[in-house]
Amino acid sequence: MSFYSDMAAVANNLLARFGTSVVLLRSTPGSFNHVTGSDSGATTSELTTTGIQQSFKAELVDGTRIKKGDKMYVLDDTQTPVMTDKLKVGSEYWSIVNIDEKNPAGTAIVYFVQVRK
Repeated sequence: MSFYSDMAAVANNLLARFGTSVVLLRSTPGSFNHVTGSDSGATTSELTTTGIQQSFKAELVDGTRIKKGDKMYVLDDTQTPVMTDKLKVGSEYWSIVNIDEKNPAGTAIVYFVQVRK
């Protein structure tokens, strides 16, 4: 194992210990049938990962990049979030606003995901 792989393992252990189950909802579009005028074959996958919620400090809320009510989730490296995913925590659904991947030397350690309702 490399140093960064060890760091990812430590991060995963800490998130598993102190975090909660988080689901990334990933939609895959279907195809459009021009004859019937309907979409078909769209699917939604549920990708389970572990994360911990953090709030933004009040002085960082600027109303544009970070809005009141935005949250930050630190997610482990078991799933790679994408901007089109939705984040589901318990019964709450969040839209992803920004993703910051900590990936030194090509080894994903954690993902910082800014979400908004």
